[in-house]
Amino acid sequence: MKHFFVLFLAAFALLSCESTETNSPALQGEIDEIFFRANDARAIPSQEDESFDIIGITEFETLTLHIRKAELGVYPVGEGTPNYATFEDRNGNIYTSEVGGSGEIVLSDRCLSCGTLSGSFNFEAILPGIDTVNVDKGIFFEVRFPVAATDDPATNAGTFVARINDVPFSPFNVAAANTGNNIIITGSSTSTTLTLRMPFDVTAGSYPLPGTPGFGASYAAGGDQETAVSGNIIVIEHDTAAKKIKGTFSFETASASVTVGQFNVSY
Repeated sequence: MKHFFVLFLAAFALLSCESTETNSPALQGEIDEIFFRANDARAIPSQEDESFDIIGITEFETLTLHIRKAELGVYPVGEGTPNYATFEDRNGNIYTSEVGGSGEIVLSDRCLSCGTLSGSFNFEAILPGIDTVNVDKGIFFEVRFPVAATDDPATNAGTFVARINDVPFSPFNVAAANTGNNIIITGSSTSTTLTLRMPFDVTAGSYPLPGTPGFGASYAAGGDQETAVSGNIIVIEHDTAAKKIKGTFSFETASASVTVGQFNVSY
């Protein structure tokens, strides 16, 4: 009888919350008291450490939750913690919890064998010197992550991360392709895209931007694209037989400083 009563209370709580839906996968919450529900959501494990990015997108916006590992528990976000949350609006402005923000991400359920994460979140994120957003009543439910290298190759070519104007950028889609003359690597969210270009037969080495033939980088946000006016792409490994390439990058455009970039992708 006690177990039945607990189940009844849980069901009642779900039915009582008018704005909560439990379609799988789901990511939703309230941003400044306006309901946000992702059209698509996925979790992306880092290939460099144990961290995960849990990302939800709409047609114009991206919400990202970063936790240092996928163990059940509470992950505080804010200055001085390895966890963070960001919100990117339709104009490509990225609000972050890292500088002056606060909140927490709770990982309450996980299935490592089937590749799903569930939990809740709330946070305050800041666009430094300009604005603040408050995100409340957030939940993510059975958000999937790849459990094999072949999972979701079209939108997950591998790892691609960077900081844009010192704010973490974790793209929802990572793509890499050999066009015949070049290898093109892109990381994109709903409003922001970083693109790297290099020759298809590139070998390990350091390549300054601009000026090195065949190499280029660009930043696009809110529909405007800017090319690198300075910077560097470092190729650490390129296995042409396995079609895998790994390296780092940083560059400056007219309005953006892209730093600590890393890529480890298959094309």
